[in-house]
Amino acid sequence: MAGTPRRTYKKSAVTRQTILEAALELMKEKGYRGTTIREICTRAGTAVGSFYSYFDGKTDILRALYADGETYFSTVVRQETAGADTEEALRVFVSHYARLNIRTGVETVRVMYTPDNEWFARRKSQQEVLEEVVRRGQESGRITRRLEAARVVDDIFLCLRGVCYDWCSRNGAYDLEARMLECLELLLPGLRPGAGER
Repeated sequence: MAGTPRRTYKKSAVTRQTILEAALELMKEKGYRGTTIREICTRAGTAVGSFYSYFDGKTDILRALYADGETYFSTVVRQETAGADTEEALRVFVSHYARLNIRTGVETVRVMYTPDNEWFARRKSQQEVLEEVVRRGQESGRITRRLEAARVVDDIFLCLRGVCYDWCSRNGAYDLEARMLECLELLLPGLRPGAGER
C-alpha cells in the first residue's frame, strides 16, 4: 500500500552472523546458485525482511564473507605472524588462507573465482599482512631483496590462487591446506637470499 512505512528490524551482530552461517552451510550443500534467500532465512530462523535489513541480496553475502575474511587477516593472522620467524610466519599465513577457503566451501569459492570478480583486483588486508611478513624477512636477511616485497606477495598469491582454482576444478578432492603448504615449501628456496646478498 502506498504511503505505508516500511517495517524496520533492529539490527544485531548475532542475527547477521546467524544469517551468514546459514548461507555458508546452504551454499556448501547446494551451491551458491542453488541457494535461495528464503532457504537462508528458514535455516537462520529469521524473516526474509530481516535478511534485507543486513544484506541487499546473495551477492552481498559474498561481500560480507570477503569483509569478514579481511578483518580476520588484519587482526588474528597479523598477530600470529608478527612474532614468528619468517618461514614459520609464511606457513601460518598460508594455513589460514587455505582454511578460509575451506570454510567458505568449494561451491562458493567457485563463484568467487571468476575474471569479473572486482574483489580480486583490489589490494586487501591479506596482501598487506603478507607484505609485512615479507618485509620483515627481507630486513632480517631471510628473504631475497632482489625483488620488491609487493612483487614477492603477488607471486605467492599467484601460486595460492592457482592451487585454490585447481582444488575447485577437482571438486575439493584433496586437502587444500596440505597442498598449499607443499607449494610454499617449493617456493621457499627461491625466496631465500642468494650468495651475493648475504
